[in-house]
Amino acid sequence: MSDPNVSDTALPVLQVKSLGKLYSRRPKDTRKRMSKVARNAFFNVGKAGVREIHGGEFWAVQNVSFDLQRGEAIGIIGLNGSGKTSLLRMLAGQILPDAGEVTIRGTSAAMIDLQAGFQQGAPGRENIFLRAAALGFGRKETEQRVDEVIQFSELGTAIDAPLESYSSGMRMRLAFAVMATVAPDVLLIDEVLAVGDFRFRQKCLAKMREMRERSAFVLVSHSMHDVAAFCDRVIVLHRGRVYFEGPPAEAIEIYESLDQDLPAMDVPQQLAKAMGPVFENPDAVADVAHFWCDGDGNEIEDVKFTEPLRLRLKFRSLIDVRALSIGIPVWSINRHYVTGLSTQVTSDMFDVKAGDNVDIMMEVDAGFLNPGVVKSMLTVLDGPEFLYRKANPDLVIRSTKHPTWGSVTVPHKFTRLDKGQTTTMSAHIIPLNREA
Repeated sequence: MSDPNVSDTALPVLQVKSLGKLYSRRPKDTRKRMSKVARNAFFNVGKAGVREIHGGEFWAVQNVSFDLQRGEAIGIIGLNGSGKTSLLRMLAGQILPDAGEVTIRGTSAAMIDLQAGFQQGAPGRENIFLRAAALGFGRKETEQRVDEVIQFSELGTAIDAPLESYSSGMRMRLAFAVMATVAPDVLLIDEVLAVGDFRFRQKCLAKMREMRERSAFVLVSHSMHDVAAFCDRVIVLHRGRVYFEGPPAEAIEIYESLDQDLPAMDVPQQLAKAMGPVFENPDAVADVAHFWCDGDGNEIEDVKFTEPLRLRLKFRSLIDVRALSIGIPVWSINRHYVTGLSTQVTSDMFDVKAGDNVDIMMEVDAGFLNPGVVKSMLTVLDGPEFLYRKANPDLVIRSTKHPTWGSVTVPHKFTRLDKGQTTTMSAHIIPLNREA
């Protein structure tokens, strides 16, 4: 798996060729496969690799290939169950592939479990040598770096205390300090770009920036911000296969699109509870229709972040409405209340008489709600009285190359006073028609 020859700098430091991992949903299939592999290996018969799968077997990772040069960072993203962790564990040598091969020219270290390989009863200083040895460094070489490791970890006199007396944060500091000091040629990272409190995290990030000069990085993460900021290119895994490989911004957009292309899931119970009850008064309003739409009023299911959001409401009023009020509370998929859109905020007032066919469009300027699934309700009131309250169809806001954080983007600007330079980032209710 590893090649100690690092003299040829033209060769990739990491090569992955047609890598695959097979799992089984049934224990008996796993035992049967292992028995066959062991028999073939013992008697040196049969062909390497997997020609066909049986029973409950499935490919968790299949036919993954890529090269990585020194100084490069590649991100691996995908939905849960896409094979990210299995791929990283194969690269780290923690599990053996069932197909393909991995070549590492130089040393490698995996930040999959920062505390793996430590001896709990041994002092921190001794664990430095144990961890460094696991990374392929000899005792003399480690002795030359041990003071640097201790200084970076900021553990002070605690370095000579047993590891079992350390807090989890202290153990993570020590593990990262060893890894950062020995600076392996290939670093495999699962979800942790850095550890500890904010100040120590910035110290770790600065160290990793220094390591970019000689090390190559593979980052598996659910943080699209970290992926976009750290990686040169990104692989999108989908159902164990490479779905896309390319620039981070494009990969993230594809990943977020995959997230929405899955079969619709029931609203989680907690989200349903947060959104509140549904209600309609058939004696007050009839023929109610409400949906997200384009500028022409046609129903849509998704919209780009850079496009305005529009919701259309149509109904036939059976009563005189003295104080029509329309509200659209909005939640994110993780049940966080994001914002509320209302005629009470915009001070829009509409006269509605019995028999009116009302057609109203709500419009929000582009660039407010960030990419993701928008969950919302439509409420129609006459003063304090609810006439109608039901969920709107889901709206998918698709990402663009414009960076976003959190749930909403707030219009803002920065002005450089010494140069006079300004950069700027920037809801209303519209009655479409009303027929008597």
